[in-house]
Formats: sequence, structure tokens, C-alpha cells
Amino acid sequence: MQITLFSLLMSVVWSSALAVFNYICRKKHFFVRQIGVTNVLFLYLFSMARMMIPYKFSFTRVIHSKGPVSNFCRSASFHNIGTSRISFWTVLSVLWGMVSAVLILRFICQYLKAVKEFSTYRIREDDQCKKVFQQVINESKKRVKMNIRYSQYINIPMGVGIFRKSIILPDEKYSDSELYYILRHEYTHFLNHDLVLKSLIYIYGCIFWWNPVIYLIKKDLAQIMEIKCDLDVTEQMEKCSRAEYLTTIVTMLKNADENRAEKILYGTAALVSKKYELEILERFKIVSAYEHKRKSILLNGSWFMILVTLVFISYSFVFQPYYETVDVEIMTETELSNLSATYTIKCKGDIYRVYFLGS
Repeated sequence: MQITLFSLLMSVVWSSALAVFNYICRKKHFFVRQIGVTNVLFLYLFSMARMMIPYKFSFTRVIHSKGPVSNFCRSASFHNIGTSRISFWTVLSVLWGMVSAVLILRFICQYLKAVKEFSTYRIREDDQCKKVFQQVINESKKRVKMNIRYSQYINIPMGVGIFRKSIILPDEKYSDSELYYILRHEYTHFLNHDLVLKSLIYIYGCIFWWNPVIYLIKKDLAQIMEIKCDLDVTEQMEKCSRAEYLTTIVTMLKNADENRAEKILYGTAALVSKKYELEILERFKIVSAYEHKRKSILLNGSWFMILVTLVFISYSFVFQPYYETVDVEIMTETELSNLSATYTIKCKGDIYRVYFLGS
């Protein structure tokens, strides 16, 4: 079991292909209803894990390829930089690591700054909030410790905090039903550990910043988590209650002041965002038409077998450029002693290519 440049490239190809396939299927609401939003989310996470585990195993078959790719890989192996020779792939690896470190550090600093700012917001302790929030807790399967805060600088309800959890509300008045649906939605995000998952996804995007498919995954995963939260909230609701829940989302969107900056960090969970009207419309369609029913064992079993098959296929082969062995001229000991330096490159198995550099 080892990691090579070509096993890494294959992991990128497989991960990207699975993510695009999942995105196309996910856009079909029939697929979501039949498979379930949790399985759709799991397939995205599997595609991400595939990129994080770019191993070549003992059973992996190496498929050699000739042509321009082989020529490019051979020519990119070493380049002269001053008096040193360095691999083109080493330069790319250093660049990759440096950019990733900067992006991760920037995200951490922004997140800590936002959390610090949110912690200065006032805690809401009025009777209405206490009563409604207690109702939300009583109807939930698990209790999560958090504060309810409010601020005039926030125009969209959101949840924030991985360790010190808070629900932030705009400084506005709500009816009991509106406040219930808002708190229920944000509380469900905490129950599903969505803020932790969102933060990890963002860091994952910082690591693989050079892959354009990552940005598709990040955006669609955020939408899937919102859909899953909506479905969890409305699971036991009648149609009229679902309509009230969706109406609350519309109300929050209308109340958002277009002149105020929308402070939504990726590591937070907002009820709604005014930037993504199409995504909100999709949430409405799915929640309105979704029927909560137990998935069949056969369907879930088939889906599991598909995933296992994809795992095996993705690791079963790897494409690798083919290098032809070169003829080595026999040299005398005197001729060898006149050469100032040598270096070798391992080609295949126990075969090495020896290069002699004259003075």
C-alpha cells in the first residue's frame, strides 16, 4: 500500500466524477425522494473521502499509457534551478501546501473573530423566548446547551459555535409560531452537528483548493444540509404546519434589509440567505412534496452494494505513464572517473536509469 503521484491523480478523477454524478442525480427530486437525502449526503462525503485516501493497494492493477502524457511526466521530472536539479512536482507540492496553509489559517482567524463578536451580543431572556425554546427542547430527542442572543447587526437568524453554541436572532419582534419555527430549525442544525460538518468541509476545500469540483461540492452540501434540516423539522408536521414553517422562511427573507451586510460565515448555519433565491425555492418544493416514509431494506441494501462496488472499482486500477528502458553505453573506468556527478531515477521494479553529468 503506497501513495504515488498517479494514485493521487486517480483519486482526484474518481472523487470529481462521483461528485458530479451525485450532483446531477440530486437535482432530480424523484431521486432524493426514493434514495433519501441522508444517502445523497453520504455519497458526497464518500467522494470527499476517496480524495483523502489516494492509496495504491497490492491488488491495484497498473495500466501503462504512452504518448504526450508520458513525455510530459518524463520531461517534468527534473529541471535545473541554478546549480540544483529539482522536480516540477516538488514545486507544485510546496505551492499546494503553502496556499492550503494560508487558506486554513485565514478561515480559523475569521471564524474566531466572528465567534468573539457574536459572544458580545445580548442574551435574550424574555418570557416568550424562554417558553418557546423550552417547547423546542421538550420536542427534541436530545438536549443541547446553548444561548439565544440577538443583535441589530444581524438580519438573518443563524446558529454559531462548535463548543460555545448560540442561536443569533435579529433584533425584531416575532409571533410565537415564527419564533418556534426559527428556533426549531437552528436547534436541529446543532442536533445534526451541521456546523461541525460545515467547518470540516470548508477546511477540506482549503486543502484541495485547486480542484474546481470542490466549490460545487461545498455549495451543494450546504444546500443538502439545509434540505435535511427542513425535512427533520417538518417530519411530524401536518400540511398546514409545513405551510406555516415555509411562510416563516419567506417572512425572514422579506425582513432582511438589502442595505445591511449579511454576516454569514461558512461555519454558521443560517435559516435562509437572500443570496440564493433558487436554492430557497428548491427547499420549498422538496418540503412541500416530500412524504416521510420508511425506506425499504431492499432499496437501502442496493444502495450500499453500489457504494461498495464503486469503492472496489475506484481502487482496482491506476493509469501510469510508460517509460521505455534506454540502452546504456559501456564506459571504461577511466571515462567514468572523468565525470563529475551522477544521479539515478527508479523506473520500474528494480530497474534504474543512470544519468552522468560531465564537468
